[in-house]
Amino acid sequence: MKNQLSLRVLSRKSENAVTLSEEGNVINILQTDRLIVQGAGVTHAWHGQDGAHYFLFGDVVGIRRADGSLTDAAMLKLETACFENPDRICEVEGRFVIVKSTTDGSCEVWTDRFGRVDIYWQSIGGGVVLATGMDLLPVAESGAAPSKVGIAHALTVYGSRPAKQHTLYEGVQRLGVDQGIRVNGGAVELLSRKFNPLRTGNYGERQNHEYADILLEAIRARASKDGNVVYLSSGWDSTSILACLVHLFGNRKVRAVVGRMRYADRSGVINQFEIDRATAVAEYFGVPLDICETDYRTNAPTILEKVRPLFRAQQFANVTGIGHWLLAEHVAKTANGDETIFTGEMSDGAHNLGFSQFVTIFHPASHDFREYSDKMASYLFGPTFLGQILENKHEQDPIWQLFKQRASAVQLDGIASDPANRTKQLLASFFLRGGRMPFTSLSNSRLLTDAGRITYAVEMELTYLEQAGREATPETLYAWYLHLYNSFHWQGATVATLEHTASAHGLRCANPFHDSALIEFLSAMPESWGRGLDLKPTKYPLKWMLQNRIDYPMHLQVGPHAYLYDIDPSFSHSAEILFASSFSTVFKETLASKSFQQRLDSETFDHAYVNGIISRYLKNEEFRGPEMNDLGVLAWHSAVGCYGS
Repeated sequence: MKNQLSLRVLSRKSENAVTLSEEGNVINILQTDRLIVQGAGVTHAWHGQDGAHYFLFGDVVGIRRADGSLTDAAMLKLETACFENPDRICEVEGRFVIVKSTTDGSCEVWTDRFGRVDIYWQSIGGGVVLATGMDLLPVAESGAAPSKVGIAHALTVYGSRPAKQHTLYEGVQRLGVDQGIRVNGGAVELLSRKFNPLRTGNYGERQNHEYADILLEAIRARASKDGNVVYLSSGWDSTSILACLVHLFGNRKVRAVVGRMRYADRSGVINQFEIDRATAVAEYFGVPLDICETDYRTNAPTILEKVRPLFRAQQFANVTGIGHWLLAEHVAKTANGDETIFTGEMSDGAHNLGFSQFVTIFHPASHDFREYSDKMASYLFGPTFLGQILENKHEQDPIWQLFKQRASAVQLDGIASDPANRTKQLLASFFLRGGRMPFTSLSNSRLLTDAGRITYAVEMELTYLEQAGREATPETLYAWYLHLYNSFHWQGATVATLEHTASAHGLRCANPFHDSALIEFLSAMPESWGRGLDLKPTKYPLKWMLQNRIDYPMHLQVGPHAYLYDIDPSFSHSAEILFASSFSTVFKETLASKSFQQRLDSETFDHAYVNGIISRYLKNEEFRGPEMNDLGVLAWHSAVGCYGS
């Protein structure tokens, strides 16, 4: 068991300018007249050669060597220079925060390469407070005005959380990826590291082995001698981690857990396919498999009471995060010393831009066709299609014509007249839209008004996509996607909740697919390696490794993938949660109170539409489609609640 990472910094003009509340698991680490550093989970503290005082919070996996291997984490105490230079932080693997306090009273804060620890900050009279959670900021006590753009993103883009530099509150900000912050006497200065995108490479047989070596090293370095727990699903990602752990360490220090999902009486167990395959995989490797009951038929109020403090502090509002909490709670009850939890989440995005779930075109008779349809969807965001867009020749592309025909009800934007804006237009389609199709228009989002769409698009594109739109080329496109993912989906409420819920239970969570060497490999991986129209499968290098480098039961990866929708495309997780689970009562109570709706200003959000779908819900009408999805995000944010409401 480890201490939960927690940090708060107060920089003020004078000793009496601002005081801190006593909330949270933090103790004073350093205090001067104008600076207070508080925290928990300090990994190391030292004085640098520059005379500054350094504190390292969080988990360090190791320091990357020239041969690609990672040192033991204990080496960080001998190689602190990596942490003292922001440009060398990329040499260190882990999830951590570095605090630098200088003799002149200033304080500088940086996070790891991917910004996996959030740093929020809020300026108040006479000072500024930085913290790893909003529960440690003044906003938790007094609330704050709503952020139009932060809420708009949380309600319209999958992940249900504001993008990386935004929050749900005006005046409360977050550090972005490759950003640092320096505070001195209450003044704030934002710092930055330069991102250097890799170009697509020419991959061959040698790169297959290179990928396997990188993934095995990523798992080896994160494993614990006390034991390793895999959040096991039925897919390639978590089962490949299990196979790698057994390959590296044998099966005596490995166990697995899978959730048995019961959302409503009417649908029963919705992931029996997943449980059956996970059971077969665990039996093949001879590892124990626990079943965690993820049952939402009766206990929603109790679950929400448990998760609400964390979810509100980190802006999470999503049923996936609830499942992550229950898994962590289950593992904590049987934890053996300092075990590591392994998860395969975000592998889909890293390998295949998120198109790896057989959901683009459903065909009841062929999983192979459904996989190829995912490859076609990935192709439409790839370098070949971007090249056609830049030359305004994309309309003749047969894949584009097929997807346009199938999505005839989706409103599309016209191509930008200036070729210099077309790359940004493609990136905006990918990261700033609810759908996953090039040129998808914001007008499809009925939650926003026309003015709200403009406000949202202008600020988000300027904040996140301006540089990428200007600099990305077909040769660097994949590198930009994987870089920007850290500001969007990978920090959203369906991914970041894994580490936060584990930490809340005193556990360490490892995601080897977020290893920086692996991300670099995939950033330069060519389109022909499973992302385009060639016949290599999705996640090609992972599947090659499982076939050629380690023992893996390929024969078990057949049949329905996991959920009821694998055989019945009309089945909906969201419908079961909204209309038939015990969350339904909570949602209706909180939506009826209008506490969250009151934070939606009429200039940005379409009140008639919002009130209309909520009214239908309160009258017990059951509906599907985009209206159901919009109702779902409103319901979850309403149930989690906001500070000051």
